[in-house]
Amino acid sequence: MSPASDPSPDDSRRHMRRLALLTVLMLLAWILLIAPLPWSLLAGVVAATALVVLVPVAVSAFRRGRRGSAVLAAVVGVPATLMIITSSLVSVLFYGPMSELEECRDTALTQRAEAQCRQDVEDSVATWLGDLTGS
Repeated sequence: MSPASDPSPDDSRRHMRRLALLTVLMLLAWILLIAPLPWSLLAGVVAATALVVLVPVAVSAFRRGRRGSAVLAAVVGVPATLMIITSSLVSVLFYGPMSELEECRDTALTQRAEAQCRQDVEDSVATWLGDLTGS
């Protein structure tokens, strides 16, 4: 199909369903990213799924002659999904300290106590990294 030709109604519906699915997946990934552990770990899985859906959406937009939409989807969507996936992977790597921080913050009553929680977790991570590298 040439970019100038009109897509069939089935192609249009399929494109709109994929676009709607992509929107829902990206929103869900963002919501899961700000959720507490362990739910935030699912953000990476949802973002990876969104990345898989993003490819046919961008290709379909390009074929339909909507190059601006295709480029926007690729330029914004790919980095956004990769950042969510990376954030999720970092949460997996530092799951212990991150869960300690969340538990400590849940029980902290003052800002000073929250600051102490952050300091304790930073010290814990620094010690863990030092043990890992042998420093």
